Amino acid sequence: MIAEEGRFHIVFEVWERPWTVNAERAGNRWDRAKKTKHWRELFATLTHPQAMITDATVEIVLELRGRLQDTAACMPAVKASIDGMVDAKLFDDDTGEHVKSIVFNAPSRAKQDKITIIVKGRQHGN
Repeated sequence: MIAEEGRFHIVFEVWERPWTVNAERAGNRWDRAKKTKHWRELFATLTHPQAMITDATVEIVLELRGRLQDTAACMPAVKASIDGMVDAKLFDDDTGEHVKSIVFNAPSRAKQDKITIIVKGRQHGN
């Protein structure tokens, strides 16, 4: 976490291909629950907030091997990841009051799958 004058910048890197909307639709509710739990618990574990953040922008950067996903296809994994950040108390909630925007960058090719989630915001209460 990088902090300066009440502003915060956190970068999460996960070397894993995130699940997609199409995979969510093709699966059953138990598959969906298992994948949601995985991403939510992963980010709850990765998140060690020094302060609560509000007015946040969440930026998604995907680097993928093989076939590239559609730009926002990883939305289910991102939603579960942000829920994990809420569980870890990085945000009070993930409503528009605290998370102002989520920006999905177009995926790029890489030798290994990786999702980077960049959170920028200000300390809650400032």
